[in-house]
Amino acid sequence: MVRLPRLHVLALLLLGGAALEAQQSQLGADFEHEREDFSQSCAGSFFKALAGCAQDLFTDHPLHIGMGSLAPGNGFGAGPAFVAHHTPNERWRLSWSADGVAAANASWRAGVYMKAIYIPRIHITAVQPGATPAAPELHKTNLVVEYPVINVYAQATSLDTLAVYGLGPASTTLGQAAYGMRESVTGANAIWPLVPRWKMSLFGEVNGRFVSLRTNPGGSTPAVDEIYTAATLPGLASQPGVLQVGTGVRVQPALFADHLQLNYALTVQQFAAPGSNESFTRFTADLGHEFPLYGKVLPFQPRAFNGPNECAANLGGRCPAITRDRWGSFGLRLLISESFVPSGNVVPFYYQPTLGGSDINGNQWLGSYRDYRFRAPNLMVARASFEHSIWGPFGFTVLVDEGQVALQPGELGFSHLAHSYATGLTLRAGGFPMVSLLFAWGGHEGTHTLTSMDPSLLGGSARPSLF
Repeated sequence: MVRLPRLHVLALLLLGGAALEAQQSQLGADFEHEREDFSQSCAGSFFKALAGCAQDLFTDHPLHIGMGSLAPGNGFGAGPAFVAHHTPNERWRLSWSADGVAAANASWRAGVYMKAIYIPRIHITAVQPGATPAAPELHKTNLVVEYPVINVYAQATSLDTLAVYGLGPASTTLGQAAYGMRESVTGANAIWPLVPRWKMSLFGEVNGRFVSLRTNPGGSTPAVDEIYTAATLPGLASQPGVLQVGTGVRVQPALFADHLQLNYALTVQQFAAPGSNESFTRFTADLGHEFPLYGKVLPFQPRAFNGPNECAANLGGRCPAITRDRWGSFGLRLLISESFVPSGNVVPFYYQPTLGGSDINGNQWLGSYRDYRFRAPNLMVARASFEHSIWGPFGFTVLVDEGQVALQPGELGFSHLAHSYATGLTLRAGGFPMVSLLFAWGGHEGTHTLTSMDPSLLGGSARPSLF
């Protein structure tokens, strides 16, 4: 039987109860709307009805089936998802969602997520007395934040099979060991627009993180405590609770008539573990450049007003239909993450970023290497990418990655980089989770086939990071 920490059970009940109480008058209408959607979508010819029914089944609200990849090695998860909206007045737009998915190997994830969008008075259109305020039109085509957004969440994840190969760039495949992990994250974050001209916004977050390791998951791979000790793998002996506070700035303008979309984020995070030597500070610079073809911003970018179980094209709207428009883009991205550790302290290995295959959040870097292959407190990776439609929602992509990890921040550089190439198919169908099937090669450890389904709906916001 799945057991969550009492604190997180209470948070789940409080947030879920608040959602149900606020939705007593609107929930019935939402269910009726969903019933009408099904009756219309499932009509017509066989193939048209099949596609329409599937889209409503996996993306509609209030209820749909949630699906997505769990961390590499733990398969695909599926389960129920619930979404509700509430407009208490002309200044606030609220949404709640909850979901729980489980995989065949007994791994699972469950969470509740609340989002509040504040509409400044200058953006409010006057309405007649007694009329319902209309939701203002938010940016339909990219992840730009136009209004203040507040997120509150509680999420628990249990992963049966994870891997570690030691720390630093000198680790080898001979050091592979297996472990399991359960992590609960409860917290809140906020995004506040600062300079509209440059689409600049401030970001802040407060999270409580609670990790519990299982060191003997079984199987043919040695357990982590059979190969490593707390001296060689920090955090193995104990996992104290952590208060993690972060702040940063994001700049996301579309330039040159939407032919260039910038997505810059600079973040500083403080991990405080009272009573232990596992406190540290992390600095992250994520510099993304997207060059859409055909003079338009890609329609499937994340949207700040959506939760992870939502895919609306505009605030209060429905998920977009499956498009057959031609689309494509080039991308350039540089990600640098550095950890600064006080004397005598360490960074627990389960909070260290990884390169190789996919990381614990499902991000794919250096795909030709094994999942979690390189792990260290400091990381740098550069990517060039190209993606283009083939037919309807199907597309193909090409990725070129160069990267490295380092035990000390000063050891990062542009020499001795590991490299990898990947190509394959992508599926971006309406609001369905993005699916990719990639074949990667080019490193020094063979090839790797990667299959993934995004844990959020297309156009939805990301879930809390696990590191």
